[in-house]
Amino acid sequence: MSSKVKKPSTPLKSTKISTGGSSSAKMKQSSLMSFFKPAATPVASNKELAPSGPTSSSPLKGKSNTNSFNNSDKENNTSIMEEEEDEADTTALSTRLTDTPLTSETEATPIKSKSYPTSSPVAKKEVKKPLNSSTKDNLASSPVVKRRATKSVSYAESDEDEDEDTIMTKKKRRKIVESEDDDDGDDEDDFKPEGSDDEDDMSDFVVEDDKDEDSAKEEEDDDEEDYDDIKISKKSKSPPAKKSTSSTSTPTSSNVLGNKFKSNSSYQATGSSTTTKKAVSKPTSSPPPKKNFAKENEERYQWLVNVRDGEKRPIDDPNYDERTLYIPQSAWSKFTAFEKQYWEIKSQMWNTVVFFKKGKFYELYENDANIANSEFDLKIAGGGRANMKLAGIPEMSFEYWAKEFISHGYKVAKVDQKETLLAKEMRGGTTKEEKIIKRELSSILTGGTLTDLDMIGDDMSVYCISIKQEVLDDGSNKFGVALVDTSTSELNLLEFNDDSECTKLDTLITQIKPKEIICEKLNLCPIAIKMLKFNGQKQQIWNSLNPITEFWDYDSTIEKLVESKYYPGEDLDDFSNYPSMLITYKDNNKLAFNAFGGLLYYLKLLKLDQNIMTLGNFNEYEISKSRNTTMLLDGITLNNLEILSNSFDGGDKGTLFKLINKSITSFGKRQLKNWILHPLIKVSDINARFDSIDYLMNNYEVRSILENGLIGLPDLERLLSRIHSKNLKFKDFLKVIESFESINKLIKKISNYEFEGSIKSYIAQFPQNLNELTKEWEDAFNREEAKQDIIVPNSGFDEEFDDSQMKLNDLESQLNQRLREYKKIYKSQEICYRDSGKEIYLIEVPNKIVKNIPNDWQTMGSTAKVKRYWSPEGKLLARELMEQRELHKQVCESLKERMYNKFNVHYNEWMKIIKTISLIDCLLALTKSSETMGFPSCRPQFIEYKQQGEIEFKELRNPCFLGTKEFIPNDVNLGGKEAKFGLLTGANAAGKSTLMRTTSLAVILSQIGCYVPCQSARLTPIDKIMTRLGAQDNILQGKSTFFVELSETKKILSNATPFSLVILDELGRGGSSSDGYAIAESVLYHLSTHIQSLGFFATHYGSLGSSFNNHPQIKPLRMGIIVDKDSRNITFLYKLEEGTAPGSFGMNVASMCGISEDIVKNAEISAKTYEQTSKIKEGSSKSTDAIVKLGLQSDFSWFVNKYEQLGEDIFKYDEDIKQNALVNVFKLIEKL
Repeated sequence: MSSKVKKPSTPLKSTKISTGGSSSAKMKQSSLMSFFKPAATPVASNKELAPSGPTSSSPLKGKSNTNSFNNSDKENNTSIMEEEEDEADTTALSTRLTDTPLTSETEATPIKSKSYPTSSPVAKKEVKKPLNSSTKDNLASSPVVKRRATKSVSYAESDEDEDEDTIMTKKKRRKIVESEDDDDGDDEDDFKPEGSDDEDDMSDFVVEDDKDEDSAKEEEDDDEEDYDDIKISKKSKSPPAKKSTSSTSTPTSSNVLGNKFKSNSSYQATGSSTTTKKAVSKPTSSPPPKKNFAKENEERYQWLVNVRDGEKRPIDDPNYDERTLYIPQSAWSKFTAFEKQYWEIKSQMWNTVVFFKKGKFYELYENDANIANSEFDLKIAGGGRANMKLAGIPEMSFEYWAKEFISHGYKVAKVDQKETLLAKEMRGGTTKEEKIIKRELSSILTGGTLTDLDMIGDDMSVYCISIKQEVLDDGSNKFGVALVDTSTSELNLLEFNDDSECTKLDTLITQIKPKEIICEKLNLCPIAIKMLKFNGQKQQIWNSLNPITEFWDYDSTIEKLVESKYYPGEDLDDFSNYPSMLITYKDNNKLAFNAFGGLLYYLKLLKLDQNIMTLGNFNEYEISKSRNTTMLLDGITLNNLEILSNSFDGGDKGTLFKLINKSITSFGKRQLKNWILHPLIKVSDINARFDSIDYLMNNYEVRSILENGLIGLPDLERLLSRIHSKNLKFKDFLKVIESFESINKLIKKISNYEFEGSIKSYIAQFPQNLNELTKEWEDAFNREEAKQDIIVPNSGFDEEFDDSQMKLNDLESQLNQRLREYKKIYKSQEICYRDSGKEIYLIEVPNKIVKNIPNDWQTMGSTAKVKRYWSPEGKLLARELMEQRELHKQVCESLKERMYNKFNVHYNEWMKIIKTISLIDCLLALTKSSETMGFPSCRPQFIEYKQQGEIEFKELRNPCFLGTKEFIPNDVNLGGKEAKFGLLTGANAAGKSTLMRTTSLAVILSQIGCYVPCQSARLTPIDKIMTRLGAQDNILQGKSTFFVELSETKKILSNATPFSLVILDELGRGGSSSDGYAIAESVLYHLSTHIQSLGFFATHYGSLGSSFNNHPQIKPLRMGIIVDKDSRNITFLYKLEEGTAPGSFGMNVASMCGISEDIVKNAEISAKTYEQTSKIKEGSSKSTDAIVKLGLQSDFSWFVNKYEQLGEDIFKYDEDIKQNALVNVFKLIEKL
C-alpha cells in the first residue's frame, strides 16, 4: 500500500511540541488524540501481537489498552491493577477485540484503508539528535509520554469533527483534514484533566509558564456526560524508538476502530508483518511546511477582523446592532457541520459569551475564548476541532465561571446537548448534520435575570426593569414601568405622572436599584437616562430595543400574549384565567402595558417567559403607599440619610438598613427592607408593632422557639419559583418539604401561647390546612435517596415509575443469574462483573481459567491477572439494561415534573405561609435591634394627629454610631409649645449635619417599630422626611451644585406639609453672598410661616438670625464650641444650645487644617475689613421701612391683592393652616 500522504483540503494546523530540554519553554495545552489514531491493520492473533523486543509504538495498542481497563469497577478501583500491568499481557489481545455498544457517535462504514508514513509520534530523524535524559523519556516508543507529578492540562480535541491524521515531528504536529470524509461527529471530551474522574479542579485548567513541557496527557474519547476518565499507566522502561514503524490507518474518526472489530463486520485483517517490513525499509517523505495556527486562523476568520452586524453595518454606524454578527456566505460554505451548529447560535448573540457543551466540558470559541483569556487567564488552545481558538471549563464548574463572567458585566449563553450519545445512536441519521449530537440554546444568563440560587449572591431582590416614557403637552412626564425579580418570578407593573425633573422616577430607581434596564431606542429623555445610571447598581446592563419589532407596542403585546397561550381559555379572546392585575393594566394603563411588552419580548429571548408568566405572580408596585398609612421617603432623602447605601462606596456599611437587618431568613430580609422604605403613619399600627416587640423582649422562651424554628430555613420564596419552573434539584425539593414541615411543627408549638400586638394577627394568617398540606408528602419518596438527588418514590406513589423500576430489577436479576451460572460452569468464585466506563457488566475472569472460555466470548481487556469479556448473552442483556436505564431516566424526569406540578397546585397557600413567616421574622429583627440600641433606649410615645406636628427627643444619640465611640447626646424639641423650626448656626465640623441626620433616623426608627437610642421620645407621626443636605453636584445628570440645591428645595416647597420633617443644610451657598442670603431668607420664611413644617435650617449666614428675631415659629440654635484665641484651636462640644453662634470660625478651622499662618492672618484682616465696610453700607441705607422684614412685606401684598392664590403652590393649605399662617403674621406685627 502506498505511504504517500494525502493532501489536505483545508489549511493544515500545527502545534509546537517542546522536547522538554529548554527551561524557558512555555507550557502548551494540546490534544494527544493524534497519538491514538486507529491503525487499519488489526492484530490477527495473540502471537502476532506479542512483542519480540521493545514495546511497539503502535497507537492502536496504546489506545485499545487504555480503553479496555483503567476505569472504576463495581468492586474495587482498577488503579491497583494498573500498577501490576504487564506489557506483554497488555499488548496480547485476541482477534476477538470488538466494539462496544457505545464506542462511536456515528455508525461508520468500512472505508478502504490507506497507508500513512508512520504511526509513531516520534519522527524518524529525531533519533539522530543528541537527547538529554528528559527528552529521551518523552520520546519513548509508547504513545503515552512520561507524566510528571504536577497536573497539567489536556485539551482533548475530537477526532470526529474533522477526519484527520496526525504526523508528529520534533517541533510540531500537523493535522491532515479530510473534508470529504468530515462527518463532524463531536463526541470527544475536551479539556480533560489528568488523573481524576469528574474532578472540578480549577488548577487543572491553568498552565504555568515556568513548567517544563515534558509531560502530556491521554485523550479521553467520549462526549457523554457519564463517561469515565481513562488513565494511562506509566511505562518507564520503554526505550526510545530507534526507527519509526509505519502502520496503515484510515483517514476516518477513531470510532471506526470499534466498527472494524464488530462481530458483524466484513473487515479482513491484512498481513501486518509484510507491511511493517516494507514501511521500515522505505524512508518517510517529509510533508510540505504548514502555516502556523494563528496565521491560518486569521485567514479563515477574516470576517471577524472588521466585525459587522447582521445587517452588514460596521461598529461605528449609529444603528449598529451589537447583538448580531454578519457571516459571509463563503464562510458558511466552508463550515463543518459542527461549525455551522455553533455559528448559527453565536451569530445571533455576538455580545454574549456562549458556553458550548462538549461532553463533560463547556467550550468557548474565538472572541469568547479571548475574553476568557484576558479576563480570567484561561488558556487558549489553538487548532481545535472546529479550526477555532478555544478555551474550556469542566461542566461541574459552569455555575462558578458563569457567575464570574456575569460579575464582570457579561451576558452568558448556555448551549447544552439535548441528547446522550446512546440516544443519538438510537435516533440514527444519515446526513452530516444528523450525525452530530443535537445542541440547543438552553438559557441566557444576565446579571439582572438570574434564577439559579447558587449564582445569586445577594438576599435582596435583583430587578430587571422595562420603562417607557411619554412627554405630555405641559412638559411633564408620564412613565410606564414593568419590573421583574426573576429569582422569585414576581412581576410588578406601575404607571405614574411625573414632573419635568422626574422626581418619582428618581424615588423608584433609588428604591429598587435595577441591575438591568430595557428601553425603547431613543425614547427616554436625557434626565431619565442619567438618573437610571446614577441611582442604579454598578455594572448595569442596558438593552435598547427596536420599536414595535422588539419593544412591542400595545397591540403587539396583546397579540404575542394571546399567541403564547400562557393561560388556558376556550378561545383566543378568553381572558378569564389571566391574572387580574395584568388585565387591569391591559384595560386601563396602556403605557405600562407597552412597557410590559418590552419586558415580555426580553423574557422570551432569555427563555424565561414561560416560567414567569404561567406562575401569574403579578402585582402593582407602589412607590409610596397610601398617604394615610405610610411615610414617604423620596429618592433624595434615601440617599442623603444613607438609608440603604452609603455615599462612600455605595455599600451598606453605616446605613440604617445594615443596623436593623437582623432577620434570620432571606425572605424576611426582603420584607424588612420594604418596612424601612415605607414606615407606618397610623398610630394604632405603630403601637401594635411595639406591643409585639415588648412581648418578645419580655418572653424569651417564646422568642427562642420562634428563632430556632426560623434558623436553617432556605429561601423558600425563590425555591417555590424554581419548583414551578421544574428546574429545581430534587435534593432542594426535599429541603422545601422539610422546611414546611418544620414550620408546621413551629405553629403547633406556639399555638398555646397568648401573643400581643401585630404578631397575634400574623399567626392567625397561617392556612388552616397546613398540616394536611405537609402530611401529603410525608411518605411520598425515599428521603435518604433524595439527599443524593435521586428520585425513588415509595411503592404505589407512581405506577409508571414502578413498572420501569421492575424492568430494571428484572434485567439486573437475569445478569446476576448468568454470573452464578458462569461461576458454576467454570468452577471459580473469582469470576465477577466489572464496569469500565460505558462498558458495563464485563465478565472478569482470572487468567488461570482463560483457556476454558468459549471462542464466541468477546475480549474487552486484560491485566496481568485477569481478562474481561462479554458473553453473547451478557452483551445483549447489558445493552438492554443500558437502554432501559435511559428510558428510566426519562421516567424519572417526568416523575419529577409530575411531583412538582402536584406541589405547585397549592402555590398560593405556600406563599401565604412564607409571607407570614417573613412578617414574624421582621418583628424578631426589630426586637434584637431594640435590645442592641444601648442605654438609654426607649419605646417612643406617639401623639394622635392634631393641627400641628411635634417632635421631642431627650438625650438622643445617633443609632448608626452605636458601639463605635462615645456619642454626645442632645435634646431635640420641635413643635408643640416650642417653635417648629430651628435656625442652626455654628462652626464648621461642629456637628450640625450629624444632629439633623440623627433626628431624621430616630423618626424613621420610631415609625417602623424599633426602640430609639434616647431617654424619652414623644412625637406625632411624620408623613414625609424631606432633605437638602451637603454640597454636591450631579455630573451624570448634568446638574451644578447650585442647581441641585435649588431643585431639591423646590421639591420641598411643593410637597411638604405641617406634619413633614424638613432638613435644609446651608441653602444658598452655591450662589453669591447676596443671592444666597436672599434665597435662604425667603425659603425659611415661607416654610415656617405658611407651610408650617417641622425641621432644621442650618446656615453660615450669621446675620440671617436677625431677620427672624421675632418669628414665633423659628428659634436660634447653635452647636457649642470652646475657642482658644491665642492658638486658634477649637474644642467641639457637639452639644446643641440655644442662641446664635458668634461666627462660623472659618479662620480657626483653616489654621487647624494646617494652612500657613501668614495666609490665615491676611485672610483675617480682609474679613474684618469686609465686615466693617458692610456695616457702614448697611447703616447708610437703613430706613424705617427696613424695620418690617421683606417676608412680612410680601405677605401684606399677597393678603391685599392675591389672597385666594396664596396657597396654589403649597401641597396642603386648608383653612386651618391659613388661620395658623395669619396668627404667625399677627405675632410678627405685635413684636415690631
